[in-house]
Amino acid sequence: TGNDVKQLQMYFIAQASGPAARALKAHGTTKNFGVLTQSALIEFQKKAGIKPAQGYFGPKTRGYVNGGR
Repeated sequence: TGNDVKQLQMYFIAQASGPAARALKAHGTTKNFGVLTQSALIEFQKKAGIKPAQGYFGPKTRGYVNGGR
């Protein structure tokens, strides 16, 4: 929870990875990491080629988001 989650949600919305990101946008950002955020994360990970795409915001995904691709 917190502003970090809200920033992550805004990032996924901006990336527009697919239906989960659109659903998150329609719902609006919050400070809670719930099902919509996890779905958008999985969708983003798949698009970015991050494996495993399990909806865990760990070092691989964090590095990608921070520009470390």
